[in-house]
Amino acid sequence: MPAESRHSTPFTTSPQIAVMAVGEEREPVIVIDRATGWLDRLRDAAAAAGAAFAAADTIGSHYPGLLAPAPVAYLDGLVRFALPLIAAHFGTGAVMPARARGNFSLVTLPGEALSAEQRVPHVDAADRMQFAAVHYLSDSPDGTGFFRHRATGYETIDPDRLPAYRAALDAELAALPAGGYMDEDDARFVRTAAVAAKPDRLILYRAALLHSGLISRLPRDAADPRAGRLTGNLFLQCRTVAA
Repeated sequence: MPAESRHSTPFTTSPQIAVMAVGEEREPVIVIDRATGWLDRLRDAAAAAGAAFAAADTIGSHYPGLLAPAPVAYLDGLVRFALPLIAAHFGTGAVMPARARGNFSLVTLPGEALSAEQRVPHVDAADRMQFAAVHYLSDSPDGTGFFRHRATGYETIDPDRLPAYRAALDAELAALPAGGYMDEDDARFVRTAAVAAKPDRLILYRAALLHSGLISRLPRDAADPRAGRLTGNLFLQCRTVAA
Protein backbone atom coordinates (compact mmCIF):
# COMPACT_ATOMS: atom_id res chain seq x y z
CA MET A 1 0.00 0.00 0.00
CA PRO A 2 1.11 3.61 -0.43
CA ALA A 3 2.33 5.58 2.54
CA GLU A 4 -0.22 6.17 5.27
CA SER A 5 -1.88 9.52 5.80
CA ARG A 6 -3.81 11.04 8.66
CA HIS A 7 -7.37 12.25 8.58
CA SER A 8 -9.67 13.91 11.11
CA THR A 9 -12.37 11.62 12.45
CA PRO A 10 -15.63 11.88 14.40
CA PHE A 11 -14.58 8.76 16.32
CA THR A 12 -12.22 8.37 19.28
CA THR A 13 -8.94 7.32 17.71
CA SER A 14 -6.25 8.38 15.24
CA PRO A 15 -6.80 6.28 12.11
CA GLN A 16 -4.16 4.96 9.75
CA ILE A 17 -5.28 5.53 6.16
CA ALA A 18 -3.85 3.99 2.99
CA VAL A 19 -5.14 4.11 -0.57
CA MET A 20 -4.92 1.20 -3.00
CA ALA A 21 -5.29 1.64 -6.78
CA VAL A 22 -7.06 -1.55 -7.81
CA GLY A 23 -6.92 -3.38 -11.11
CA GLU A 24 -6.46 -2.01 -14.62
CA GLU A 25 -9.01 0.72 -13.95
CA ARG A 26 -6.95 1.88 -10.94
CA GLU A 27 -10.04 2.37 -8.83
CA PRO A 28 -9.36 3.65 -5.30
CA VAL A 29 -9.97 1.37 -2.35
CA ILE A 30 -9.29 3.15 0.93
CA VAL A 31 -8.16 1.01 3.88
CA ILE A 32 -8.44 2.56 7.33
CA ASP A 33 -7.02 0.83 10.40
CA ARG A 34 -7.98 1.92 13.93
CA ALA A 35 -10.99 3.44 12.17
CA THR A 36 -13.25 4.18 15.14
CA GLY A 37 -12.03 2.99 18.52
CA TRP A 38 -15.63 1.84 19.05
CA LEU A 39 -15.03 -1.89 18.63
CA ASP A 40 -16.34 -3.03 22.03
CA ARG A 41 -19.29 -0.63 21.87
CA LEU A 42 -20.29 -1.86 18.44
CA ARG A 43 -19.92 -5.52 19.33
CA ASP A 44 -22.11 -4.92 22.38
CA ALA A 45 -24.68 -3.06 20.25
CA ALA A 46 -24.82 -5.91 17.73
CA ALA A 47 -25.18 -8.50 20.50
CA ALA A 48 -27.98 -6.44 22.03
CA ALA A 49 -29.78 -6.32 18.68
CA GLY A 50 -30.56 -10.01 19.11
CA ALA A 51 -33.88 -10.77 17.46
CA ALA A 52 -33.56 -7.66 15.28
CA PHE A 53 -31.23 -9.66 13.02
CA ALA A 54 -33.30 -10.93 10.09
CA ALA A 55 -32.54 -12.96 6.99
CA ALA A 56 -31.42 -10.55 4.28
CA ASP A 57 -33.62 -12.14 1.62
CA THR A 58 -36.71 -11.21 3.62
CA ILE A 59 -35.95 -7.54 3.03
CA GLY A 60 -34.96 -7.83 -0.63
CA SER A 61 -31.19 -8.14 -0.17
CA HIS A 62 -28.88 -10.75 -1.74
CA TYR A 63 -26.57 -10.65 1.31
CA PRO A 64 -25.79 -14.25 2.38
CA GLY A 65 -26.89 -13.94 5.97
CA LEU A 66 -28.51 -11.72 8.56
CA LEU A 67 -28.92 -7.95 8.82
CA ALA A 68 -29.84 -5.72 11.78
CA PRO A 69 -30.10 -1.96 12.36
CA ALA A 70 -26.92 -0.23 13.51
CA PRO A 71 -26.81 2.77 15.90
CA VAL A 72 -27.64 6.08 14.24
CA ALA A 73 -24.64 7.80 15.88
CA TYR A 74 -22.33 5.19 14.38
CA LEU A 75 -23.77 5.49 10.86
CA ASP A 76 -23.68 9.28 11.11
CA GLY A 77 -20.03 9.08 12.13
CA LEU A 78 -19.23 6.84 9.17
CA VAL A 79 -20.86 9.32 6.78
CA ARG A 80 -18.95 12.28 8.20
CA PHE A 81 -15.73 10.28 8.10
CA ALA A 82 -16.27 9.13 4.51
CA LEU A 83 -17.19 12.42 2.85
CA PRO A 84 -13.74 14.10 2.89
CA LEU A 85 -12.07 10.82 1.90
CA ILE A 86 -14.36 10.58 -1.13
CA ALA A 87 -13.65 14.18 -2.08
CA ALA A 88 -9.90 13.66 -1.76
CA HIS A 89 -9.45 10.31 -3.49
CA PHE A 90 -12.29 9.58 -5.94
CA GLY A 91 -12.04 12.60 -8.25
CA THR A 92 -15.42 13.98 -7.25
CA GLY A 93 -14.41 17.20 -5.55
CA ALA A 94 -16.44 18.23 -2.51
CA VAL A 95 -19.50 16.05 -1.95
CA MET A 96 -22.50 15.95 0.33
CA PRO A 97 -24.76 13.03 1.22
CA ALA A 98 -27.92 12.56 -0.83
CA ARG A 99 -28.95 9.31 0.86
CA ALA A 100 -27.35 6.90 3.32
CA ARG A 101 -28.29 3.57 4.82
CA GLY A 102 -26.40 1.07 6.89
CA ASN A 103 -26.64 -1.97 9.11
CA PHE A 104 -24.87 -4.73 10.99
CA SER A 105 -24.29 -7.88 8.91
CA LEU A 106 -23.53 -11.53 9.71
CA VAL A 107 -22.56 -14.10 7.05
CA THR A 108 -24.52 -17.26 7.89
CA LEU A 109 -25.27 -19.11 4.63
CA PRO A 110 -23.03 -22.12 3.93
CA GLY A 111 -21.49 -22.23 0.48
CA GLU A 112 -23.75 -25.02 -0.73
CA ALA A 113 -26.86 -22.93 0.07
CA LEU A 114 -25.84 -19.92 -2.03
CA SER A 115 -27.79 -18.88 -5.09
CA ALA A 116 -25.94 -18.50 -8.39
CA GLU A 117 -25.93 -14.69 -7.95
CA GLN A 118 -24.34 -15.07 -4.51
CA ARG A 119 -21.50 -17.23 -5.91
CA VAL A 120 -20.08 -14.52 -8.18
CA PRO A 121 -18.78 -10.99 -7.52
CA HIS A 122 -21.34 -8.21 -7.54
CA VAL A 123 -21.76 -4.45 -7.41
CA ASP A 124 -23.96 -2.71 -4.86
CA ALA A 125 -25.12 -0.13 -7.42
CA ALA A 126 -24.27 0.70 -11.04
CA ASP A 127 -23.62 4.29 -9.96
CA ARG A 128 -20.23 5.98 -9.73
CA MET A 129 -21.52 8.45 -7.15
CA GLN A 130 -22.55 5.78 -4.66
CA PHE A 131 -19.97 4.46 -2.20
CA ALA A 132 -19.81 1.47 0.10
CA ALA A 133 -17.97 0.89 3.35
CA VAL A 134 -17.32 -2.38 5.17
CA HIS A 135 -16.22 -2.11 8.80
CA TYR A 136 -14.81 -5.38 10.15
CA LEU A 137 -15.94 -5.91 13.74
CA SER A 138 -15.06 -9.55 14.45
CA ASP A 139 -11.81 -11.49 14.73
CA SER A 140 -12.45 -13.32 11.44
CA PRO A 141 -9.68 -12.78 8.85
CA ASP A 142 -12.19 -13.18 5.99
CA GLY A 143 -12.01 -9.90 4.11
CA THR A 144 -13.08 -8.58 0.71
CA GLY A 145 -11.85 -9.25 -2.82
CA PHE A 146 -12.12 -7.13 -5.98
CA PHE A 147 -12.56 -8.60 -9.44
CA ARG A 148 -12.48 -8.10 -13.22
CA HIS A 149 -15.09 -9.78 -15.42
CA ARG A 150 -13.20 -11.72 -18.09
CA ALA A 151 -15.80 -11.58 -20.87
CA THR A 152 -16.26 -7.81 -20.79
CA GLY A 153 -13.03 -6.67 -19.11
CA TYR A 154 -15.10 -4.56 -16.70
CA GLU A 155 -14.04 -3.91 -13.12
CA THR A 156 -16.70 -1.27 -12.48
CA ILE A 157 -20.29 -1.30 -13.73
CA ASP A 158 -22.06 1.95 -14.61
CA PRO A 159 -25.32 2.51 -16.54
CA ASP A 160 -23.51 2.48 -19.90
CA ARG A 161 -21.81 -0.83 -19.16
CA LEU A 162 -24.71 -2.51 -17.39
CA PRO A 163 -26.59 -3.95 -20.43
CA ALA A 164 -23.54 -5.70 -21.92
CA TYR A 165 -22.38 -6.90 -18.50
CA ARG A 166 -25.81 -8.19 -17.51
CA ALA A 167 -26.24 -10.06 -20.80
CA ALA A 168 -22.84 -11.76 -20.47
CA LEU A 169 -23.33 -12.54 -16.78
CA ASP A 170 -26.82 -13.99 -17.26
CA ALA A 171 -25.44 -16.44 -19.81
CA GLU A 172 -22.65 -17.40 -17.39
CA LEU A 173 -25.03 -17.84 -14.46
CA ALA A 174 -27.19 -20.20 -16.49
CA ALA A 175 -24.17 -22.49 -16.90
CA LEU A 176 -22.52 -21.88 -13.50
CA PRO A 177 -21.17 -25.09 -11.98
CA ALA A 178 -21.78 -26.05 -8.37
CA GLY A 179 -19.61 -24.24 -5.87
CA GLY A 180 -19.46 -21.95 -2.88
CA TYR A 181 -18.11 -18.52 -2.02
CA MET A 182 -15.86 -16.86 -4.60
CA ASP A 183 -12.36 -16.23 -3.33
CA GLU A 184 -9.93 -16.75 -6.23
CA ASP A 185 -9.83 -16.47 -10.04
CA ASP A 186 -12.16 -18.67 -12.04
CA ALA A 187 -13.29 -18.99 -15.66
CA ARG A 188 -15.48 -15.88 -15.37
CA PHE A 189 -13.63 -13.49 -13.04
CA VAL A 190 -10.05 -12.49 -12.18
CA ARG A 191 -9.31 -11.33 -8.66
CA THR A 192 -7.45 -8.01 -8.91
CA ALA A 193 -6.92 -7.27 -5.20
CA ALA A 194 -7.83 -8.47 -1.73
CA VAL A 195 -8.06 -6.83 1.69
CA ALA A 196 -7.90 -9.04 4.77
CA ALA A 197 -10.32 -8.38 7.60
CA LYS A 198 -8.94 -6.99 10.84
CA PRO A 199 -10.84 -5.73 13.90
CA ASP A 200 -11.72 -2.03 13.50
CA ARG A 201 -10.49 -1.96 9.89
CA LEU A 202 -12.76 -0.05 7.50
CA ILE A 203 -12.64 -0.16 3.72
CA LEU A 204 -14.28 2.42 1.44
CA TYR A 205 -14.83 1.95 -2.31
CA ARG A 206 -17.25 2.76 -5.12
CA ALA A 207 -20.41 0.67 -4.93
CA ALA A 208 -19.94 0.09 -8.69
CA LEU A 209 -16.68 -1.85 -8.16
CA LEU A 210 -17.03 -5.62 -8.58
CA HIS A 211 -16.34 -7.29 -5.25
CA SER A 212 -17.09 -10.28 -3.06
CA GLY A 213 -16.64 -11.32 0.53
CA LEU A 214 -13.73 -13.77 0.81
CA ILE A 215 -15.41 -16.32 3.05
CA SER A 216 -13.15 -19.25 3.90
CA ARG A 217 -15.38 -20.96 6.46
CA LEU A 218 -18.30 -20.22 8.76
CA PRO A 219 -17.88 -20.49 12.52
CA ARG A 220 -20.15 -22.92 14.34
CA ASP A 221 -22.16 -20.05 15.83
CA ALA A 222 -22.27 -17.94 12.66
CA ALA A 223 -25.55 -16.27 13.68
CA ASP A 224 -24.13 -15.09 17.04
CA PRO A 225 -22.84 -11.48 16.74
CA ARG A 226 -20.07 -12.31 19.24
CA ALA A 227 -18.87 -15.36 17.27
CA GLY A 228 -19.76 -14.79 13.62
CA ARG A 229 -18.27 -12.64 10.85
CA LEU A 230 -19.76 -9.36 12.03
CA THR A 231 -19.42 -6.20 9.96
CA GLY A 232 -20.89 -2.74 9.88
CA ASN A 233 -21.94 -1.67 6.40
CA LEU A 234 -22.66 1.73 4.90
CA PHE A 235 -24.08 2.64 1.48
CA LEU A 236 -23.69 6.33 0.75
CA GLN A 237 -25.18 8.12 -2.24
CA CYS A 238 -23.38 11.42 -2.84
CA ARG A 239 -23.84 14.52 -4.93
CA THR A 240 -21.30 17.18 -5.71
CA VAL A 241 -21.31 20.47 -3.88
CA ALA A 242 -22.04 23.41 -6.18
CA ALA A 243 -19.11 25.81 -6.51
